[in-house]
Amino acid sequence: MSDLRRYDEQEIAEILRRATEADGTTPTAAGSGLTLAEIQEIGGEVGIASSRIERAARSLDSPEASPMIRFLGAPRSVTRTVPLERPMSDDEWMRLVVILRETFGARGTVESIGPLRTWYNGNLQVHVEPWEGAHRVRMSTFKGNVTELTTSGLVFLLIGVFTALLIYAKNGLDAGLIMSAALSAVGIGIIGSTRLSLPSWAHRRAVQMEDIAERIPRLLSERSGAEGAS
Repeated sequence: MSDLRRYDEQEIAEILRRATEADGTTPTAAGSGLTLAEIQEIGGEVGIASSRIERAARSLDSPEASPMIRFLGAPRSVTRTVPLERPMSDDEWMRLVVILRETFGARGTVESIGPLRTWYNGNLQVHVEPWEGAHRVRMSTFKGNVTELTTSGLVFLLIGVFTALLIYAKNGLDAGLIMSAALSAVGIGIIGSTRLSLPSWAHRRAVQMEDIAERIPRLLSERSGAEGAS
């Protein structure tokens, strides 16, 4: 990462927010167009380690592991990444699994391969993994039934349109056109209701992931606090 890059006011606030997730407080960024070194200097004045600010800035610059997928302009996928300062212990991982089960209301499946840990329930996946010299928690989900519903809607729509064209070509205006219009309406209704349901689904998942993201630093700090007290 180049230290010459300058961050605007919104990016500075986001970097400081990510760097202070474990503390529960976010200092107010002053000025605009600061370099990474200048942001680290500001953070140092309020006790934020420069390494934490650098990792937060790196996470801001890094593209999402899975770009958002959309359907007719509405989000069909949701992702959230939480950078970690250290690996999760086995106990912390199991406590996170409990949080995931409570939050999403699903037992899910747990898998571990070396340092990689995964909890998943269908298209909903949470990974704890090494990432750019540190670790991260990566949450992602994908609305899987959109394809099936859209296909069903298109089938009804195409049958309705095709039938209407055949009837009109043979008999002109005919009562059968009403049935064809009804089939087309069903198809449009299925596609439309699928599209309309996506924003609320995406918002609910985003809120759930944000809640988990806010609990992860506290989960890690509890262990650090317990070790410091012992």
